Amino acid sequence: MIGFAVSSYALIGIFTVKTPESTIHSPSIQNSVETVVSSKSSESISQNQPKQNKSTQNQPKQNQPTLFSQANRSSGCSASQGEPIDNVIASFYGKEAYPWSNQIRWDCVYNINNFSGSNLIDKFNQARDTAAANGGGVVYFPAGTYTFTDNIKLKDGVILRGETPSVKDAKSANYSPASKLVFPKYEPKLSGNGTPNETAFKKISTENPLEDSNIGLVNLDINRAAISILAEMNNQKNKNIVVFGIRSNNVAQPDPNVPDLSFQEPWQRYSYRFAANIELTASENILAANNRVNDQITDNFEQPGYKLKTSDKKSVLTYSDGKKAVFHYGNHYGIVVNRFGKDGEGFQLAGTPQTEPGLFRPGVVIRDNWVYHTMRVAIHASGQGLMIKDNQIKDQANKKWWIYPTGTREATGAVTLENRGIDWSGWDVLVEGNNYEVYRHIVGETGYLSVDGEGILIQECCGGTIVKGATIRNNQGNAYIGFYKVQEMQNVTIENNQLSNNADILVLADTNNSPYAMKAVKVLNNQVGGNIIAKASAGGNENLIQGNVGNGGKIEHTCSVEVNNNRGFDVKPCQ
Repeated sequence: MIGFAVSSYALIGIFTVKTPESTIHSPSIQNSVETVVSSKSSESISQNQPKQNKSTQNQPKQNQPTLFSQANRSSGCSASQGEPIDNVIASFYGKEAYPWSNQIRWDCVYNINNFSGSNLIDKFNQARDTAAANGGGVVYFPAGTYTFTDNIKLKDGVILRGETPSVKDAKSANYSPASKLVFPKYEPKLSGNGTPNETAFKKISTENPLEDSNIGLVNLDINRAAISILAEMNNQKNKNIVVFGIRSNNVAQPDPNVPDLSFQEPWQRYSYRFAANIELTASENILAANNRVNDQITDNFEQPGYKLKTSDKKSVLTYSDGKKAVFHYGNHYGIVVNRFGKDGEGFQLAGTPQTEPGLFRPGVVIRDNWVYHTMRVAIHASGQGLMIKDNQIKDQANKKWWIYPTGTREATGAVTLENRGIDWSGWDVLVEGNNYEVYRHIVGETGYLSVDGEGILIQECCGGTIVKGATIRNNQGNAYIGFYKVQEMQNVTIENNQLSNNADILVLADTNNSPYAMKAVKVLNNQVGGNIIAKASAGGNENLIQGNVGNGGKIEHTCSVEVNNNRGFDVKPCQ
């Protein structure tokens, strides 16, 4: 069961200045802070006039900026020139919610347009370096489109912030931050060696991911760049990362093992399954909240003539139909927190704080996000006290796939493409109020569905942990909730969830190798389209299945589990 656009943006108040060497888009004269002309730079800024948002509460008035020298600011930070200076997290969630966010220097604002340079990355680096040298602060991007040609990096204490959106809820279809960072598009060439990977697939990272703290990104529309603050999980010293109000689209990585030149064409590319829109690691305090992921994927491309091996690896196929070999920008992870970053090493089974300390970092919260994906896992996270709350996860129904995850042979009916909503691990975890869709792929023309397809999952392998404290409640979805072969399990409540589409609740302590016990595991008052199965062959106590409403499914359980007052189930004798 478990297998192992950029849209066209209106430019308001902009005129075009032409020189023999370049074309520069500049704000209207009364709002101009600088004009940069460079024959060498392909980077550009097209900036709207700052807009006053009358609907924003608890925000400073958005005045038009005036020219001043950011570089002369002291470490105490001179007054803002109209840019927002509030703690955006406290403004959204209340000042008591995440007090660690007060360690970020929100009131030290460095408007990128007040820095000179031969290109946009130059300007950005100067703003970032000035903020870092003065003890940290915010590099502010007024409303507009900022076109980067390469990766950019944060530094310790530096936040990137855009204008406060007029629509603040990222789950709204109208969510579209006015400050837009655009990175290069991959333009495929289906001949010769193809287009070099280095022309696209950019990232926003940080200079020292092991230690850089009080960093993040806020209220930005980011197209074609992953947010990747990633380092070796068990050695992290950094803390206090905020990714809030981000709209993220057209993120991917090419698989490093494609093409296999022993039989594939040099131009072939395959979307790497371990890519992610947002991937973060820290020793404590990560907030990934109110983000909108993959709502406007525009860059998928077909590859007619794609070569791959047959499922038995004995011969080579060529897909003349490019729809069978799509480089897809949704076929990877969405938001990943403290689950990547093992430097090539795998995780030990059923991790504990002693064997896998990186899976038990405190202060991880993933909430209020909207995530669309078509493969792998939408939200993939671990932590001590982990919270995954009020997220909306979308998927594509009736999707088909023809290629094995490595990109080098045809898929079979047993192919593992994951297709999971939430994959979590850790202790004292809360998964609450999430609404999710999960669909498995139709595998080629076989008629079979790919394996996996979990809604909310923890398992012993692949970054899973034993379970000590978990509450899964008030979630709605069309795929099963699974504690799948997790070994030890205690203090678990699965309550008031609504599962449609014949989805099950599986609570399985036993693994393929050994029986295990469970204690104080309660499955209460759920609406379940499928079955409830709770098995711990080594016994246990205080386990209860009660008050659930079914739709003709069955309840199977070991004898250490009490079963009372459930409706709509065929209750089997205990085993």
